[in-house]
Amino acid sequence: MTENNFAAADLGEGTQIAALDSESVRILRIVPAGARSDTALLHFHGGGYRKGSPEIFADSLARIAEACRMQVFAVGYRLSTERPFPAALDDAVAAYELITQEIRPERLALWGDSAGGGLAAALLLRLRELGIRGPVGAFLFSPWADLRNSAVSFSENEASDERFSLQQATEAAADYLAGHPATDPLVSPALGDWTGQPRLVVQVSDSEVLRDDALLLAQTATDAGVDVRLKVHEGQPHIWNLAYPSTPASESAIDFMIEHLAQLIRPRVCGGTPR
Repeated sequence: MTENNFAAADLGEGTQIAALDSESVRILRIVPAGARSDTALLHFHGGGYRKGSPEIFADSLARIAEACRMQVFAVGYRLSTERPFPAALDDAVAAYELITQEIRPERLALWGDSAGGGLAAALLLRLRELGIRGPVGAFLFSPWADLRNSAVSFSENEASDERFSLQQATEAAADYLAGHPATDPLVSPALGDWTGQPRLVVQVSDSEVLRDDALLLAQTATDAGVDVRLKVHEGQPHIWNLAYPSTPASESAIDFMIEHLAQLIRPRVCGGTPR
């Protein structure tokens, strides 16, 4: 993989960002000072599958990568405005296959926010279908994991969630699905079979509309025997973690992430075993 220079604001000293030269899928590589070259996070951004890009989130990802002392590959999957499902999932698979040419699966974790959290979860299910060895785990922030959009939290938290709503979710789901059934686990991974999947680290706020998506995914995976570490934060806006380190809640979320990264990846790098 070759790289092209990419400029971003507010980077820590020594942090580098470059665009990978890949014909199959667009990826930014974010490398903080001191990060190992043989471990990584593979990130999928939010935006309801119809907005967003790695470039838009680069500053936030860089700050979190610096805190984790780990390189991040941020995937620019095709949006529903270009191609509906399964284009984004196909791009996620292509990105995973590309990155695992360089990073071994046991030293790679997925990471996703909102729709990107749903995509990361769907990728785990799709990799199993394809017979591709999966990563060591996944970090899911407020995952949009059930595109039926029928959860009670859409109404209960309508007033407290200013960043996402049932109307937005309905419109975004229609664009992404383009007639595909919302009950397909590859678009609604909370409805899937999670038997044999790696650890999920799920974080969500009790006051956002995707609260119940996160809880359903966590419960479904737990029922299937998956090691799920769930943390529900109080009174935080959707995707508050990306504000790191500007709020105590965002610091708490990333501290929780770092704790589990240390368990999942760093012991394996050093020859130990995860707890």
